[in-house]
Amino acid sequence: MSRLRRPKLVLVAAAFAVLAVALSACATYKPESLKVSQPGGVGPVRVHFELCTEPGVGGCEANEDEGQAQYLLMFAVPQGTVPPPTITATPVGGGAPIVYSRNDQVAQSYDEAIASFSEALEQPFEWPPAGSVGVGYLSAVFTEEKGAVREWVVDANFGLPAGAGGGPYGGPFTFEMGSGWRAVSGSAPADRPVDCYEPSGGEPDEERDAFCTSNEEEPTKLGTSDLQIGAPAPASAFVGGKASIVFPLAFASTASPLPGFALSATSTLPKAKLALSNPAFAPGAPDLTTHLSPADSRGVTVSVPSNAKPGTYDVTVTAATPQGGTVSQVAKLKVTKPKLKLGGVKLNKAKGTATLTVKVPSAGTLTVAGKGVVKAKKKAKKAKKLKITIRAKGKAKAQLEELGKAKVKAKLSFKPTSGSAVKKSKGIALVLRPGAQ
Repeated sequence: MSRLRRPKLVLVAAAFAVLAVALSACATYKPESLKVSQPGGVGPVRVHFELCTEPGVGGCEANEDEGQAQYLLMFAVPQGTVPPPTITATPVGGGAPIVYSRNDQVAQSYDEAIASFSEALEQPFEWPPAGSVGVGYLSAVFTEEKGAVREWVVDANFGLPAGAGGGPYGGPFTFEMGSGWRAVSGSAPADRPVDCYEPSGGEPDEERDAFCTSNEEEPTKLGTSDLQIGAPAPASAFVGGKASIVFPLAFASTASPLPGFALSATSTLPKAKLALSNPAFAPGAPDLTTHLSPADSRGVTVSVPSNAKPGTYDVTVTAATPQGGTVSQVAKLKVTKPKLKLGGVKLNKAKGTATLTVKVPSAGTLTVAGKGVVKAKKKAKKAKKLKITIRAKGKAKAQLEELGKAKVKAKLSFKPTSGSAVKKSKGIALVLRPGAQ
């Protein structure tokens, strides 16, 4: 199972072959079991491989060791990849699992060991390869049983890194791995530093060193797809109104075929009605250099119920592939009631009218009416102060003309372009003094 690169790196391969002889422990990488996939069509990459006792031509053979041990896993993954904090090797046919925890010292020690092995080469081996980063794991203490024949299956999910400029990652996702083993005893505790051993002849000190090897297989390259749904700016709507929210879509891929997406929209606003501009997304052909598809977007129209409570709510768009992969993004929607702010009243005593200043919150129509008040309207194209004239009619007008004064109650209603109307009233004492300035 040992190798450091391709056949021309004979010296390094031979050095790791010595390690392979020492690495006769319970949990060893099973050759050709490594598989890398993106099961959801988008989202995390799944790494699958198998471990067994003494891999042989016909399968797993009996373990030759006994006592307590720890196992190591070393991976080279693209920079920015999000590794899982723990990895569990699940037993096949019974037995105990092996639980690995992320350990930066394992990665560093393995890097140093490979650098040491490659010093004698005219073309030193690079680990981790350019554009990759080393990730290490160390297992909990495991009790080995001599003569046992066991197998384990490992399935671990690695989150995709961000692409150029923080955009979607188009791949390909390159993966390499190694494994290791070390004994644990009273003189070699499990919390001691990790030291990947470089063989230099003679019997290795199993209580001091970790025996680290790489598998003999070429790096695995997987074409991947990634979708990013951009976060829209916060939106607002009045009770009973509508809001349009645009979600940008960015897609990158080196996979074939490209996944398609079914889109859906939900909201935490009770009884809100949501309409997508298009509930499907089929990415265009990616650019061969950037791996990016043409930019796209989807709009969501949110109809706010007339009895909605003011507050801030989530509007979520989710894109799902037929394979089960999902990508979501959340926008914030602030729901408010329109408010009218009544200003001062200016009397025109010569005409017996009054001008009322009203601050409206948005585009819409302001209406004044009421008993004894002539109905009038003013339109606004945006939030602003409007001035509307109050005129008397009927008995109020007769009283004004007879006595020179009359009280009216102006009922104001503002209907936003989108939203429920808001109403307010104001008592006004009209004065008529013909000839007054």
